[in-house]
Amino acid sequence: MEVVEMKVPMTVLRVVTLGPALLVSFLLAVAVFALLPPALGLVLFLASAAVLGALALGQLEVVAIGLLTRSRPATEAEFRVMAPVLAELGGRGVDVGSLYVRRVQRPQTPVALAIGHREVVITSGLVEGTYRGGVTGAEAVAVLAHAVGRRRAIRPRLEAAVLAATTPWRMVVATFRGVGRAFAWLPFMRVAWTLRGVVGVICVVQSVAEGRTWPGLLGGAVIALTYLVPAAGRVIEARGEVAADQLVVELGLGGVLAGLLRRYGHPMTLERLQRLDAAAEPPQRPRLHLVPG
Repeated sequence: MEVVEMKVPMTVLRVVTLGPALLVSFLLAVAVFALLPPALGLVLFLASAAVLGALALGQLEVVAIGLLTRSRPATEAEFRVMAPVLAELGGRGVDVGSLYVRRVQRPQTPVALAIGHREVVITSGLVEGTYRGGVTGAEAVAVLAHAVGRRRAIRPRLEAAVLAATTPWRMVVATFRGVGRAFAWLPFMRVAWTLRGVVGVICVVQSVAEGRTWPGLLGGAVIALTYLVPAAGRVIEARGEVAADQLVVELGLGGVLAGLLRRYGHPMTLERLQRLDAAAEPPQRPRLHLVPG
């Protein structure tokens, strides 16, 4: 039996992931502003709205990208190291406007992040590896091309403004993750989280039976979002990775990227290895056909 996979549009997936984040961030911001003195709260609210409006219009992106990604514009020395890589990318039709370098370097696979219009954020380890020869020029080209390909697939709109607006949501998520890791040692903690759907259904049924329909439905919706939002996020990441891998393969660098990821011990599925190791199909030449006169 052939299984047909229903492909949910990317727009729907992004609404599922960004809708709760924007709503919770707005409610948290309003609650914080309400706790402040009225004049100060109003000023901060208007200032926040002005900043978000400027970001939506493409202004203040340099400052916003630096703060949101904890990076800085590449220095002249760093840009000289990466200039041949950027030139090679441009020759292959992948344009990068500005280059940013993360301020905090952690042991990790050399990766890059495309953000904004044509900005790319890289790690200082990638720059140093390229300079010292630990990362070849082709590998650096593959890493940057993969970042651009991922962004092309996801096609985020008003990216800097959305990231800034959802900062409260990300802070809450990080806090809950920290609390969860701190109490992960407690017995049945993982079981309780796994069975949250069953608990939610019971709460909804009990609330409806007791005449408290809307609170029960609201609680059920919140529990349902704990399943939907992560699932939608995983689908977005998977599609972005597949599209980015395909771009790298089309540039003839799939095997190069796979070798780099293997060398740094980056976990990869067999499907991804096969996808990266696949040779790009050369463009077919038009065939000549003899037409009888």
